[in-house]
Amino acid sequence: MNDSAVVTPADGAWPRQRWAALAILLAGGFMDLLDTTIVNVAIPSIRQDLHTNYAVIQWLIAGYLLAVAVVLITGGRLGDLLGRKRMFLVGVVAFGATSLLSGLAPSPNVLVAARVLQGLAAAIMIPQILSVIQVNFPRKEQSRALSLYSSIAGIAVMSGPLMAGLLLTVLHLSWRSIFLINVPVSVVVVIAGLLIIPESRAKETRRLDLGGVVLVSMALFALVFSIIQGRELGWPAWIFVLLAASVPLFLVFALYESGLERRGGSPLVSMTLFSERAFSGGLVVVVVFFSGLVGFFLAFTVFLQLGLNYSPLDSALTTFPSSVGLAVASLLSPRLIARLGRQALAIGAFVMALAQAGLILTVRAQGASLTPWNVRPIIFVFGLGMGLILPSLADVIIARVKERNAGAASGILNTGLQVGNAIGVAVTGVILFTVVGSHAATSAASATPRLTSELSSIQLPQSVTDGLVTGFQTCFNDRAHQEDPSVVPDSCSTQGLAALPATVQQRITATLSSAGTTAREDDFVAAIQWALLWEVAVFLVTIGLLFLVPRTGRVTEPAPETETAAATT
Repeated sequence: MNDSAVVTPADGAWPRQRWAALAILLAGGFMDLLDTTIVNVAIPSIRQDLHTNYAVIQWLIAGYLLAVAVVLITGGRLGDLLGRKRMFLVGVVAFGATSLLSGLAPSPNVLVAARVLQGLAAAIMIPQILSVIQVNFPRKEQSRALSLYSSIAGIAVMSGPLMAGLLLTVLHLSWRSIFLINVPVSVVVVIAGLLIIPESRAKETRRLDLGGVVLVSMALFALVFSIIQGRELGWPAWIFVLLAASVPLFLVFALYESGLERRGGSPLVSMTLFSERAFSGGLVVVVVFFSGLVGFFLAFTVFLQLGLNYSPLDSALTTFPSSVGLAVASLLSPRLIARLGRQALAIGAFVMALAQAGLILTVRAQGASLTPWNVRPIIFVFGLGMGLILPSLADVIIARVKERNAGAASGILNTGLQVGNAIGVAVTGVILFTVVGSHAATSAASATPRLTSELSSIQLPQSVTDGLVTGFQTCFNDRAHQEDPSVVPDSCSTQGLAALPATVQQRITATLSSAGTTAREDDFVAAIQWALLWEVAVFLVTIGLLFLVPRTGRVTEPAPETETAAATT
């Protein structure tokens, strides 16, 4: 018997209508995923306008990611229980309202709170997309629908910095525009969704498993909060305790859910999901793969903007060819996965690893003279590898999941993606900034001969020149170890130059600034190579983990439970 009640049109228009419904769902998903990266570019403008500190601003990103990760599984199950269309539209309305609140926020605290609420709204909206695809599309069309979903998701995430650059740099709009632009989009999506998206829900899910909600939320909070905030807080001991506590919490959750299912209850997550090799193995692949994917774009964007002083728009245009490569390869991915199965995904991961290796060699050869066109062809190839994986990965993972678990499976899969994002940001950030700190003395020393020569040309006393050189090295090293890059260490004070003539002060300041730029570029060139080497390792590990999933994830014939998924009730 079919587990889902699916409301669909009774006439022949339904095949066309479901693709229109998918377009609406993808528009909502694109809006959410765009917001995961678009805010990064606007942070300097927000800090300046709202006069707040770096720690508060970091929660604009961390609060959103944490809220999404913690609530995704619950959001997916609510769709099974209350209706996937209903919960999608509730999420879109809430997302539009919280975007409006973010755009009108009068203070940093209100903005952070609005971003957390925006993350909760996204966690209700996003799981419904995969669930609707699985329930309302026949097996022969699911691959294409999932391919579109994954491709659009990838392009949305990578388009965030470009969209922010266009709004803030080209159109010269306020940072508030990056949030307010969601409001009219949300209105259009809600109206179209009410008219076109079919309703569906799982008949066997009778009530929300509140015990499971509490346990999984605690476990996910302990895990994701520790990962997100560990580096920002300097990895205190209590962070490691909280991180370790997530393990027994997940174990208790699994035992509780298994017991509830044995007693005939409606668990938040059926543990039978993990008995399917494609799902459990694929979930591991998602976490590892997305940790590398998101980690790369974070590290390389930081390298371009902080290391080489690219503008946000120039940085986005430098990495945007990956979206083009993704779009091109996405056209081939479904055919390749049909012929080669998981080997097509392995080829994609290998291409991405090769691209990362190519970037390492290019950065090593070009150093600080690196130009966007040195990078763009390699980034395009990286996008080709992404295009072989992203469109088909979700299809391989959820192909055999039963309809009654569609929402939970979608929530778990998206949670794995968010956990991977958090791990990638944390690990890559640790590698990048650890090397920046440890290599700072070497970079300062490499800039010293030229600095000494230029200071000597000003005809300063030798004692003054020696003091300026020593002060430069100390300042640069201290600044490289700052948690907040906007804070100027005391060692960088130039008050000692006050007794010198103004023209001499200006020459000295310009000389020190030039030396600082040279040293910073050298420091980040060294750091990004180690971060990229980590990325190579992640994508090679992804290849090995793909052996955890079956050679072909999709079943060849519809399961009895899903044969009537698109039938008229």
